[in-house]
Amino acid sequence: MSAPSFDFPVLTDTRPDDHSLPAFMVSTTRGFLPRQDPVIELPPEFKAVESILQRMPVKTLSGKPGLLASFTFGDTVVKELPDLTTEVEKYRDDLVVMNALYRDYSFLASAYLLEPCHGRYLEGEPYGLGRQSLPRCIALPIVKIADIVGFKPFMEYAGSYALFNYRLEDPEKGLDYNNLRLVRAFEHGLDPTSSEAGFVLVHIAMVKESGALVKGTVEMLEGCMTCNRERFDEGLRTLVEGLKRVNAVMNTMWNRSKPQSYTTFRTFIFGIASQSMFPKGVVYEGVSEEPMSFRGESGANDSMIPLCDNLLQIQMPQTPLTEILKDFRQYRPGNHREFLETVRDCAEKSNLKDFALGDPVSAALYLQALDQVRDFRWRHWCFTREYILKRTMHPTATGGSPIVTWLPNQLQAVMAQMVDTSMHCKSVHGVSDIMDTVNHQQETLKKEVAKYCGERGVARKRQEVMTSRHAKLNPVDRRKGESALSEFADYVQKQQALRRPPGQTPAVLEDHDELDIIDQLGLSDDAVSHVRLKTLLLDPADDNVAALADYLRGRLAEGHGEMLFDLGLEDNGDPMNFSKKEWDAALLRLGEACERVGADVKMLMTRNVGGEVEVGPLTAKDKGASGKLMIRRRPESVDDVIETRIAVVGNVDAGKSTMLGVLVKGGLDDGRGKARVNLFRHKHELESGRTSSVGMEIMGFDSKGDGVVSNVAGRKLTWEEIGRRSAKVISFTDLAGHERYLRTTVFGLLSSEPNYCLLMVAANNGLIGMSKEHLGIALALNVPVMVVITKIDICPPQILEQTISQLTKILKSPGARKIPIFVKNREDCINTATQFVSRRICPIFQVSNVTGDNLDLVRTFLNILPHHGNYNAEAPLEFHVNDTFSVPFVGTVVSGVVKSGVIHTGDTIVIGPDSLGSFTTTKVRSIERKRIQVPGCSAGQSASLALRNIRRKDVRKGMVVLHKQEKPDPATGAILQPKVYREFIAEVLILSHATTIKTKYQAMLHVGPVSQTCAIIDIDRQFIRTGDRALVAFRFVQRPEYLTVGDRILFREGRTKGLGIVKQVGYDRNKPLNPELGKEKEKANELS
Repeated sequence: MSAPSFDFPVLTDTRPDDHSLPAFMVSTTRGFLPRQDPVIELPPEFKAVESILQRMPVKTLSGKPGLLASFTFGDTVVKELPDLTTEVEKYRDDLVVMNALYRDYSFLASAYLLEPCHGRYLEGEPYGLGRQSLPRCIALPIVKIADIVGFKPFMEYAGSYALFNYRLEDPEKGLDYNNLRLVRAFEHGLDPTSSEAGFVLVHIAMVKESGALVKGTVEMLEGCMTCNRERFDEGLRTLVEGLKRVNAVMNTMWNRSKPQSYTTFRTFIFGIASQSMFPKGVVYEGVSEEPMSFRGESGANDSMIPLCDNLLQIQMPQTPLTEILKDFRQYRPGNHREFLETVRDCAEKSNLKDFALGDPVSAALYLQALDQVRDFRWRHWCFTREYILKRTMHPTATGGSPIVTWLPNQLQAVMAQMVDTSMHCKSVHGVSDIMDTVNHQQETLKKEVAKYCGERGVARKRQEVMTSRHAKLNPVDRRKGESALSEFADYVQKQQALRRPPGQTPAVLEDHDELDIIDQLGLSDDAVSHVRLKTLLLDPADDNVAALADYLRGRLAEGHGEMLFDLGLEDNGDPMNFSKKEWDAALLRLGEACERVGADVKMLMTRNVGGEVEVGPLTAKDKGASGKLMIRRRPESVDDVIETRIAVVGNVDAGKSTMLGVLVKGGLDDGRGKARVNLFRHKHELESGRTSSVGMEIMGFDSKGDGVVSNVAGRKLTWEEIGRRSAKVISFTDLAGHERYLRTTVFGLLSSEPNYCLLMVAANNGLIGMSKEHLGIALALNVPVMVVITKIDICPPQILEQTISQLTKILKSPGARKIPIFVKNREDCINTATQFVSRRICPIFQVSNVTGDNLDLVRTFLNILPHHGNYNAEAPLEFHVNDTFSVPFVGTVVSGVVKSGVIHTGDTIVIGPDSLGSFTTTKVRSIERKRIQVPGCSAGQSASLALRNIRRKDVRKGMVVLHKQEKPDPATGAILQPKVYREFIAEVLILSHATTIKTKYQAMLHVGPVSQTCAIIDIDRQFIRTGDRALVAFRFVQRPEYLTVGDRILFREGRTKGLGIVKQVGYDRNKPLNPELGKEKEKANELS
């Protein structure tokens, strides 16, 4: 009698030249990849399909915009694509060509159905409805092809979008990642460096490693069935090593496909089932009159991890989420499905799990395999969180599963099985380390799932409230504009990606503020990421100091010259459990590495170490020494100084100027305004004690984190002294609090391009008067807000409690959506500052400028406040002028912020526009930053430019400085002047207005440093009122201005009336925003 064996026909020779076999057959050499490299070009009968697909992507192979860029794909398909169903029959027996046809027709189907959704998503709107029917020219062929090759008649992961969608740039180099290119793409994927290409190609590179999984599976099953433990264990080792390679490739996704780019091409891989875009399914014309429904492309359809689920007998909970997992089985190649089913049946029949747990070594290897599955699924969850949950509120994944809860369903099942398995191999070395990770991730996962479920539940209710609109101005209606503010501000922030100088392609925002979690979890793809930090800190090997220095150098570059370092914790948050001796050695090693990179270290707080900054253990079980340190690079010149701009706002008498005087000078106030005297610029400010202009003050910190102040009490250092002694400079813009100076305050807020906003609230007055107006403007600008409650020394306790309660209520309101965090001690201060990159957090300090209570917390917070803001130094120069001066012996000087690009002394520039819309050519005589002369400045920096041969009366606030164009216009031969516009179209939200707004309405409009009266000349409806979003055409009353698409605007008539974003420069009167209203006016004129 022959010994039992695993009898599924797994290929060892894939027979790539045999086209009579299905393209996908499991093998030990290529794993789950197709047997041969995919067919690239279709047969000549399908040249119409080939032509449309080559022209389809947003960016074609030639680099030119494609049909999806101009939203003409659907029309082109209807006009140009014939029904080629009869041609399909010619290739019925060539299953490899049939698979290529399936791939290409599935791309046509998805692009056609989802093109409208893509357009709405780019506008920052919900996806809305896709096309509800598929034309015959696509429907009939794809149904026939899918039936022949064994797929669903819609895009699938293996058969079309990913595994059968690559070509080799050089056939000799094989499946090396850098040799892979996409055959088809929706967005920019034909460029191998794009995020879309990275997303697909990383999946291919992962599956390239799956041959080892197949081989290990066969070995394990045959070893188990024959009770050959040595063979079984060897198969387990092969499986584990294969999974490690898969996970290593998966980890490269972070660098090869950027989170902020994913959601744009993701629109095209949604399915029909369980998607709001297709509430009733899709009608396949000529196939069936009943709508059809299929799941979308999803990495969950890959066969590698489901293979491990079946092989390792991972027990999934009996939930609806698991039913979705089972449904996904239909969306795999037929041979893959059969292989996975055979593995499942064989593992159950031979009791593979019990066999593995019957021996400690086998159990430990089995645990390692589970751990690799956990690692895969944890990383998949991290991808979901960073690429999707933080960027879109759409509730379902591309495959139709619930976006928040589906992955945790499987991840929790794996970790639960690991807990059970660990009981069988406790004594084996390394098991405790694995289970420490599991225990930590179980707690983390629960918190994250609860957080995102909670956030999305609140968001849905908020949207329901916002969609209701009623004409009567009851109290609820009056708050409608406020309620819509937060969501619209987020929309405007997203639309800033469209901002570009005329003639330039849209800039790509590289916003990584919220991706620090990747570093904390150890998910980055850096060379040192594979070496534990504990090794670099304690191992005596000589090259570890150099490796640690390289690690710090990279982190400092990411943090713009500074970073926070958790000594005693790994990048993923795992404790190193240092003894006091190990802590001292690690601190010494860190100091050596910092010296190599030219940086200083400041200890912020410690746990289980002792000393002045000790805050105690995190939990009762926390015994290891750890601490948080700030590392800051020593600047070699003023150019290297870190600059953070903070706008200081609040109602009159809130103590703004006093607070700044105390922070900048270093002393305390006497209760009668002593600290603020040096900050005032005008005689009437000294007499009234109230700021009426935009004041500027700076505060410096050196590389060791100490404040740069005078040694003489009360003496204020000059800007030059602060600039030369500092490694980080905080620039405060002190704005007026009185209502009569609101125009000046709004100008200061917009023109200074603040990174943060500091709202001052007097404890004895609360959030009154202009404080709410200032907070609303800061929220509209989407600037992170911190609050300082002043005058706590003279405020009765019950009044202070009322102020805190009022402030908390306003910050939590639908319009603000902030999470107030009261900073009461050093630990709160440090933890809040490190998390302040999230715009949802609002730190609140309670201080007295007379007694000095909690001022040290404010200084510490400002010292470690992370750099915030995104600027493009590679883009063309754009310098916004926010003030002008005439300096004796120097001439005309303009100050402002470099919005983009770089400017140097001696550059030839143009400045304008003047009243006629013209620009004046001049040269930059010199540049100063913080009153220190520098050779140049770049995007994100504030500076003053001395200009040659130009009078002060010829320049004004609101002008822009650009580099002079050197290349003449090919048509005219003339040097082109920058374009300016008197009219433009913006999408606006009306925040507050007592009546309706119609055409001819005028208001003061602010765009960056530009402040000018504007008239409304057209609206996309008859009128607009509080809470409405609308397209509005504006006209500057006085003169044209330099505008670009994506500029943020505010307009007001006294108080702020609305905010918006520029959608189009120029206005064509022949294309009114409301054509129906124009026709009614014409009829009325004819009748009269």
